[in-house]
Amino acid sequence: SIRVKAKGSDGGHNGLKDIQTVLQTTKYPRFRFGVGAEFSKGKQVDYVLGKWNDEESKLLPERLEKSIALIKSFGTAGLNNTMNAFNGK
Repeated sequence: SIRVKAKGSDGGHNGLKDIQTVLQTTKYPRFRFGVGAEFSKGKQVDYVLGKWNDEESKLLPERLEKSIALIKSFGTAGLNNTMNAFNGK
């Protein structure tokens, strides 16, 4: 799934933890490109960094195009308009 949020927790993501430490806040926009939940607990790294199957590979171009449109919208239309246009779609 693809989603934009205005703020939130790090969700266990070390990169977001680092950003929050540097900024000293959780109030910053974030773009989430979800990978699903087709993995065993503790095996997220293997799933995310593993080889993509044929179905996942076929879906990627569409997801990348949507991501590009979302990022352009964020830069030109702002956070709230982008969330309304893309989240839950």
